[in-house]
Amino acid sequence: MIIVLGLVIAVAAVAAGVAGVAANTSDVNRLTSEFSVFDYHFAGTTGELFLIGIIVGVVGGLGVGLVSAGAWRSTRRGLETRRELRQSRKEIAAAQADLARTKEPATKPAPAAPVWSMSKLLRKPGKGAATAK
Repeated sequence: MIIVLGLVIAVAAVAAGVAGVAANTSDVNRLTSEFSVFDYHFAGTTGELFLIGIIVGVVGGLGVGLVSAGAWRSTRRGLETRRELRQSRKEIAAAQADLARTKEPATKPAPAAPVWSMSKLLRKPGKGAATAK
């Protein structure tokens, strides 16, 4: 829909430009003074000036279009790269979780109970060396 609307607007602009140039070609529409742009001296009719304005506008529009297309392309590429990076990080996290589940946990030895009492002179009953009978 946007493409069709753009084409309709472009055709209308071309028709207006052609009508403007065609209507302003007589001797009555001659420019009264000469002017120069980039060392090019211009003297003609208002229709010719209008036509040159249209050409400059089209070239400027194409330049802006190319700049915005390049910016859009680089933005799109950056979005795609960030999306791939997020996906890669999710895959790495899933692989690490699977690795942690498959790895058997190491058995830690139970902490040894102290053999001596607080006085360090008396043995605790039932702990430490085997009691003699």
